[in-house]
Amino acid sequence: MGDAGPPSPDPILQQESAVQVGGVGADEAAPLREVKVLVTGFGPFKSFLINPSWLIASALPDELYPSPSSSTAAKSPDYKITLIVHPSAVRVSYSTVSTTVPALLSSLDPDFVLHIGMAGGRDCYSLETRAHRDNYRIKDVDDADGLTCGEQRWRRENVPEVLYVGWEEGDVLRRWEEGVKKGLAERGFLGKAEMERERERAKAPTNQQSQNGRLPEPPSVSASASTSVFGLPPRAHHAYGPVNLMWGTSNVPASATKADEHRRKAVVKLSADAGRFLCEYALFESLSRRWLDARRVEEDETRDPAVVAAAATAAAAASSSAAASSSASASASPSSPASSARRELARERLGKVAFLHVPGWTGVEDINRGVMVAEEAIRALVGSWEGGYRRNGRVAQAKAYTQQHSEEKGRVAANWKA
Repeated sequence: MGDAGPPSPDPILQQESAVQVGGVGADEAAPLREVKVLVTGFGPFKSFLINPSWLIASALPDELYPSPSSSTAAKSPDYKITLIVHPSAVRVSYSTVSTTVPALLSSLDPDFVLHIGMAGGRDCYSLETRAHRDNYRIKDVDDADGLTCGEQRWRRENVPEVLYVGWEEGDVLRRWEEGVKKGLAERGFLGKAEMERERERAKAPTNQQSQNGRLPEPPSVSASASTSVFGLPPRAHHAYGPVNLMWGTSNVPASATKADEHRRKAVVKLSADAGRFLCEYALFESLSRRWLDARRVEEDETRDPAVVAAAATAAAAASSSAAASSSASASASPSSPASSARRELARERLGKVAFLHVPGWTGVEDINRGVMVAEEAIRALVGSWEGGYRRNGRVAQAKAYTQQHSEEKGRVAANWKA
């Protein structure tokens, strides 16, 4: 048969090696700051024997990296996103959510929380922006409502009737839309031609940056990344982490009809009506835990002897001379650094909760597209928060919100309004 010569090197590995030329070795690079995101998905309920929310959650990678943009392409990311996916689907039960969510927050101590649930009445992906305390009357898989284990407890804890997310809705939606648009092309949902064009566009800032400084080291291929997801090709890697390729390196381009279908099925929206069932219940449970943590910190500050002493000293100093004020301030007992850090962390995490509603589609392509959309939602949420954006009271344009109910028409009856 003859000698075919040495095997051709993997072009992706060549690209990864090229960006490291002249750079600092992996051992010398400073470790990236970790942002931990807890992710949960729900199990089956009612007539929905397969819940796509869990299929999507369980297929998420272990790590994500912030997507480079026009403003950040010239510098390396200073953090990575570690996904902590709950190992099993959450039972669609009010009592289960009421015990599971607080336990996860306490044991895992995540920076961000993302619950994923199914919205059978929607044909878009949507991030919920608020949750209510009362009126959870739809029965769960145990034929129970949310009155005893949720509403009554929240009332005793003096939790407000409505809690809002803390992230800035407009900025998150903008980032999410941009990420999904890029992901559709980059991962082959729109065909090989679009995938190659997106790769070429991604190379431009990369080549420019390689002249100015070192790119972050690409993550190594993990065991989970080397296996296929739902029978599809394994994840390939680029400079900012794993990418799920829809059709791999197939030479068969996607038809215009197929590409349009993926675009239509990847619409992302905001929502102000999570449905008063387990989805909204889980969102309120997490929001209320964060709210209670922040409130306890405020109450502790009034009880902390060091804080009380400092406040008393400051009050005394205000009525004395400037010299006496300086002396009193120097002798005041400040609160401990650990206590101050705990207070600041509780305040910083207030509202760092999100709920992603996904359509009821359970096909192979639908799940893989849903994984991509979920990844981009996480990148958008964390990126916006890290960028300093917070909820400011302004409401996004009406077209940014879905008007579709989270349940299929006629499937769930309820006499309340959100």
